Amino acid sequence: MKAKQGRFQDYEVYSVEKAVERFSEAVYLILNPVYADVMRQQLYQLGIVEKQIIHALTDEAEDYLMAYRRKGKEQSLSELQFEVDIVSHCNLNCKCCSQFSCIAEEEYINVEIMERDFKRLGELFAGQCKRIYLIGGEPLLHPNLSMCMSIARTYFPKGEISVFTNGVLLLKQKNEFWQICREKKISIIVTKYPITIDYEDIMKRAQKEQVSFKYFTTSEDFKFMINLGLDIDGMQDIEYNFFQCNEANNCIKLRDGKLYPCTRPAAIYRFNHYFGFDLQVCEADFIDIYRAVDKNEILRKLAEPIPFCRYCNVLKERSAMNWGKTEGKLEEWV
Repeated sequence: MKAKQGRFQDYEVYSVEKAVERFSEAVYLILNPVYADVMRQQLYQLGIVEKQIIHALTDEAEDYLMAYRRKGKEQSLSELQFEVDIVSHCNLNCKCCSQFSCIAEEEYINVEIMERDFKRLGELFAGQCKRIYLIGGEPLLHPNLSMCMSIARTYFPKGEISVFTNGVLLLKQKNEFWQICREKKISIIVTKYPITIDYEDIMKRAQKEQVSFKYFTTSEDFKFMINLGLDIDGMQDIEYNFFQCNEANNCIKLRDGKLYPCTRPAAIYRFNHYFGFDLQVCEADFIDIYRAVDKNEILRKLAEPIPFCRYCNVLKERSAMNWGKTEGKLEEWV
């Protein structure tokens, strides 16, 4: 990822291609179990042979990482951050979608329910947040997206609010969309995919409209999607998964008056409906914003492992695969 290249403190960070060019005889350590196969194949294609590759995530390293992550996860956030699905479905339908949007039925957020929930959270957090993502699915599919954006800013006048999109429909947006983004100070975040779309024109349009624009941390040659490694039997270690998970207490999801520590329990109904499973979501998996006494109760709850974590493998059986359209196969998620 180009966003991770350059300098880190006093060290220069190379792309894989540049590293192999400069250090063709070096030994390469692979420390990420999720991308291990992809990384190994990439090194092979660049001429690095098997004896130069070491899988070096030792037990001691794993223990250290677990302790480090646990310490961070156990601390409640100081500010609220969350995302809300403006629509459930998508116009791109990527395989392995972590939101299950590619297998979701057409579904739009109810604007009245959204306003009710935002009003309640705005009261609890005095209209201040760290960030809010208006996401999906593909949010630009919602016929009343402009109203959704206005609602978000009305009840959270302080904090970052962004429309998180694949960008396919951005150049087709009417002037009202750009005007609200500009006036309400709502930014646009685009995730790049290997599809035929003029990202340069999109960026130029946003600049012309004086709307803040950036790409999600993927480079233009983004090619891989990640199998979620769902354990449909729910036999995984709850605490281990929560403290190892990058999404837990980070990708907080608001849905129908409830805040979930991550996307999975909030969106699993799509997976269940499509495949006929019954992965259970219980009251301990979320906090009801209408029952919460204050913001501190909410932030504390979001920092705790939840029963639904038993369905996630996190680092054990996940694998990366080439990007493409979903075939609706169970192995994309299990």
